[in-house]
Amino acid sequence: MAQDPLPIHREGEIAILRARIMGALLILAFLGLAGRLWFLQIAHGDDYEKMAEANHSRLLRDEAPRGLIEDCNGNILASNRSQFAIFAAPSVAKDPGTLQKLGVILDQSPSDIIKTLHDEKKNDYDPIRVALNVPIGLVTQIEEQRPYLPGISTAPVPVRWYPDNGLMGNALGILGRISPDEYKTLQAQNQVYFPDDFVGMTGIEAEYERYLHGEPGGHELEIDARGREVKQLGYQEPVPGDTLRLTIDRKVQAAAENTFAAHDFVGGAVAVNPQTGAVIAIASAPGLNSNLFSTGIKAKDWASLMSDPRKPLLDRAVDCLYPPGSTFKQVTAAAGLQSGAITTRSSAYCTGTFMLGHAKFHCWQDHGFVDFYRAMAVSCDVFFYNVGLATGPDKMAYYAHQYPLAQKTGIDLPHEMIGSIPSPAWKLKHFRRLGPAYSSWFGGDTLNMSIGQGYVLTTPLQMAMVTATTANGGYVLKPYIVQDAIDSKSHQMFVLHQRTVLRQVGISPENIHAVQTAMRDVTTEGTGGIVNFPSVAVASKTGSAQVHGNIKTHGWFVAYAPVDHPTIAIAAVVEQGGHGASSAGYVVRSMLQAYFKMKVDTGVRAGPSD
Repeated sequence: MAQDPLPIHREGEIAILRARIMGALLILAFLGLAGRLWFLQIAHGDDYEKMAEANHSRLLRDEAPRGLIEDCNGNILASNRSQFAIFAAPSVAKDPGTLQKLGVILDQSPSDIIKTLHDEKKNDYDPIRVALNVPIGLVTQIEEQRPYLPGISTAPVPVRWYPDNGLMGNALGILGRISPDEYKTLQAQNQVYFPDDFVGMTGIEAEYERYLHGEPGGHELEIDARGREVKQLGYQEPVPGDTLRLTIDRKVQAAAENTFAAHDFVGGAVAVNPQTGAVIAIASAPGLNSNLFSTGIKAKDWASLMSDPRKPLLDRAVDCLYPPGSTFKQVTAAAGLQSGAITTRSSAYCTGTFMLGHAKFHCWQDHGFVDFYRAMAVSCDVFFYNVGLATGPDKMAYYAHQYPLAQKTGIDLPHEMIGSIPSPAWKLKHFRRLGPAYSSWFGGDTLNMSIGQGYVLTTPLQMAMVTATTANGGYVLKPYIVQDAIDSKSHQMFVLHQRTVLRQVGISPENIHAVQTAMRDVTTEGTGGIVNFPSVAVASKTGSAQVHGNIKTHGWFVAYAPVDHPTIAIAAVVEQGGHGASSAGYVVRSMLQAYFKMKVDTGVRAGPSD
C-alpha cells in the first residue's frame, strides 16, 4: 500500500530545520576559519613570518671575535687570530659520496662527521663547523675539489689566542665547546650562540663570558625552493665582545711566574693593592697554556696535563688550601694584643722546645730571651705558643674570622676555596662522629693554631688579603681582578669594580701599628732580610708549614710596601719549599722588584729563616 504523503505544514518544519542546521554549520565553519586566521596571523604571526622569511633567506654566519683582555697598562693578555675552518651543510649527513671524500681529506670516519653534524645541528640550513685550525694546504685541497664536495665550504674564523703562551693561564681560564645543556640555557636567555661555539669554562673567560662573547653576523642570502642561492641580500657585521681591562700588572705577573719556573717551584702567589683591593698579580705554578684549549684540546695534550704530577690544571692561588705557618702570626699577635693576653712588653725564654704536660713542641731555633718585637722578627714559636695559650682558641678564632679567613674573599673568579679556622666548637662539629678522642679540643690544638698549623687552612689569596688588612690599618677589602670594560658598540668605558670595604677588623689602631712595626723588624732584623731593599721599606713575615705525610715543609712569605703608605701586599707559597725566605721569598722579592722598577738581583741568597 502506498504511504500517505506528509502534511504540508510538516514538510515546511523539516525544511526550516535543515536550513537552520546548514546555517549553523556555515557559521561554525566561518568561526573556525576566522579562529585559524587569528591563530596564524595574530597569535603566531611573528613566528610564521620568521619561518617564511627563513624559507627564502638565510644568514651565512660570520663568528664574532671574543673581546680583548688587557692588563692595567694596555698590554694584551688575550686576543684573537684568524684560522681556517671547514664547514658542512646538515644535508651532507645524507650524502654518502661527499662524506666519504671529506672523511679521506680530514682523516675522519664518515660516522664521526655524521655525529658532529647531528650533535651540533641548529637548523636545516646553517653550516656546521667540522674542523678547526686547518692547515692552508688542506684548505687549498678542499677548494680545488669544491665542485665534487657539495655542501662543503672553508672560511677563516677568529680563534682565541694568548700571546704570552701561558702567562696567567689559570686565572685567565680556558675555553671549551659549549655543552648541549649550556646551549639550551643560553638560547632560553635569548643569547645568540651556535651549537659548535666555544665558551669560557674557567677563570676570567668563564666569569665574564657575557661580556666577551660578542654577537655573530654574516651574509644574508636569498634562496629558491630547492635551497639554492639566488643572490646576496646584505651583510651584517659581527659585533666583537667587549674589551676587559684588568688590574693586573703584566710585569709583576711575569716576575712571579718566571721565578717559579726558574727554580722549578710549585705553588701560588697573589699581590693586591691594600688601599683598593685591586689584584696586581695572581700566579699559579706550574703555569697552564690556555692556547691548548682554544680549538679543542688534543688527546695527547690532555693526557699530558692529567698525568703531570704537578697538576697544572689546579689554580694554586685561589683553589688550593695550605696551612699558612708563621705568616699567621700576624693574626695571633693582633688577637693576643687586642684580648689583653699580652702586651708589646711581654716576653719568653726560648730553649728550642716547649713542654705541654709530657708533650714536647719544638721551635725551629733556640732563640733565648725574646720580647714581642724580637719574637716576630725571628719567628719564635715558643713565644707564640705562650700567646696562644694565654689568648685561648675561642678568642683566636673570633679575631681570625674578622680577617678574610675561613670565608670567600668575593674575588670575581668562578671558584675559590674557603679554608678553615678551628675552634673547640668547630672541631666537635666536624669530628663528632669519630668519637671524643678525635672531636675533643686539646692543648696541642691551641699551640698548633697559634703558629698557623693544625686545622688552620688558607689560600694564597686569603693570606694576601690578610696582609693587606694589616698594611692598611685594619680594613678588609673585596679583591677584584677586572677594573672596567669598553663597550664594543658604543666604545664607551664602564666601570665594573671599585674599592669596596667589607668591614673593619676589631683591632685597635695601636695594636695594628704594633704588628706593623714587628713585621718591619722581620725585614730589617729578622728572617725576612731577602726583601730588605735600600730604596723601599718593606714589612714582611716568613713561614714554613708542616704537612702530614711530607718531610719537607711548605715555604711561605708575605710582605707589603712601602711601610709608610703601602700600595702592594703579597703572599706566596712554595709547596715543599722548606724555609719561607729561601723559597717563596725569592718569588716575593722578584715581584717587589718588578713593581717598584728596581734592578733584579737574581744572585741574592736568603739567610736562615722559619
